[in-house]
Amino acid sequence: MNKYLRGIIGMLIAIFTFAQPRASFCETAEIKIVKSTFFPAVIKIKKGDVVRWTNTEELLHAVTSGKAPIHDGKIKEEYVLPRFETRIDRAGFIDYFCVLHHATMRGVIIVEDAPEKETPAH
Repeated sequence: MNKYLRGIIGMLIAIFTFAQPRASFCETAEIKIVKSTFFPAVIKIKKGDVVRWTNTEELLHAVTSGKAPIHDGKIKEEYVLPRFETRIDRAGFIDYFCVLHHATMRGVIIVEDAPEKETPAH
């Protein structure tokens, strides 16, 4: 296999590994740290879902919530070694950032209310 073909295959693998929609609904939302960037930086989840940050690099990162550099307490500050996850139990918008690189690493979690479960009529 020549170098050109190997390069294309490598790029396709990287694209499919890291390509995610900008917003998605799921029970566990994955945010990867790639080249000191949150990917995706904006996600949409339901109240009660879990958000998991995964650090794909050797550089140290720590996640917390708030408008950088001010913490607001919605997400407790934690190092991402190599991952950190937390359940989000409050609807609304949660700004988050890397405590160590707050000038450039920021994101938003959009949390929608989970639909109420209907109880069967008796």
